[in-house]
Amino acid sequence: MLRTLLNSLKRTFPKFFWAVFGLRDWAKSIPARMQLSALQKSRDGIAVAYLSPRFPNPPARRSEFAHGGAVKLTYLAENFPHRFPSANLLYAVSSVAHPLQIEILETAKRKGLKVTINQNGVAFPAWDGANYEATNQPLKRIIAFADFIIYQSQFCKDSAERYISPPPDAPSEIVYNPVDTRLFSPDACSARPEALTLLLGGNQYEKYRLELALQTLKALHRNAPNAKLIVTGNLWLPRHEAEEWTKQALRDMSLTEHVTFTGTYAQTDAPALYSQAHLLLHTKYADPSPGLVLEAMALGMPVVHLDNGGVPELVGDAGIGVAVEHDWNRINLPTPQAMADAVMQVYDRREEFLQKARQRAVDLFSLEKFVARHKEIFEMVLNS
Repeated sequence: MLRTLLNSLKRTFPKFFWAVFGLRDWAKSIPARMQLSALQKSRDGIAVAYLSPRFPNPPARRSEFAHGGAVKLTYLAENFPHRFPSANLLYAVSSVAHPLQIEILETAKRKGLKVTINQNGVAFPAWDGANYEATNQPLKRIIAFADFIIYQSQFCKDSAERYISPPPDAPSEIVYNPVDTRLFSPDACSARPEALTLLLGGNQYEKYRLELALQTLKALHRNAPNAKLIVTGNLWLPRHEAEEWTKQALRDMSLTEHVTFTGTYAQTDAPALYSQAHLLLHTKYADPSPGLVLEAMALGMPVVHLDNGGVPELVGDAGIGVAVEHDWNRINLPTPQAMADAVMQVYDRREEFLQKARQRAVDLFSLEKFVARHKEIFEMVLNS
């Protein structure tokens, strides 16, 4: 009841709540602002400070909750420890926010630190409507500080050049996200369930992602009546509306007993969770470079996905991409039956796809390769 009332007030008085949340963020940022003035340039080899949500403190550890772009900061900090207040390189991921992000970047440049920006996706009209330019404004400001740009996929590079105008004189390179192939290993998995089981991973911040997954499961029940779906992460906002819609959709499609919701999870819990499914069903439109896909592949899970964005670059022959027309201005989705057909093709050849998925993850996306290339980039940037 209280949550419903609060959400209603947010919709009725949005400016008031923006001001309240802005005041909250300002108050939370006071300790970071007080410490920021201590930042100074280090003369010692590679000394990286990571612009994580916890700055000036280190990024989250593996045992703590982290998702999206913050995961790679966790990996990097294990190999190049977070250095504050003395650092010579600031590493920022475009999709990882901090209330003082611009102030931190300005201070780093003023103190003589080199700045490396890891560029994820950008906003475009298909999913952000008329608001895309406002959403991209912070990304434009962030990338302008870059001494070096790491793009997470060719799609990330193409979309950035289309919408946020990276500095033309900043050198860049495509470095795909990593996966720890020792943690995410088929050897660490429990036995797969008997019934065909799909995983819808990550957070479900867009309604269409869950809706298409449920419709796909319903279509699968024509040939595999016992098929199940595991859904991870949070739902879209307002949360109570998302939960009400989901409950009704499950009832309408007679899927209540076939779908499990897990909520959020830590990185260390991911292998055991993923291994409860046979394959990853990835329904996000034009996803730029999801680490979730690589984690699934490293576990030997093939991927059925929409054939646009950066996902085809990652999956290759380790799954099936279902054709969609790429459009920057509208989301185009395949039919649930097309998704179900792709699932059955992969499931019928699951042993073959399992081997391809694991091998591709090891050959192209290992954490060791990611760390080694970052060391080379850090040395190059610091010596330039």
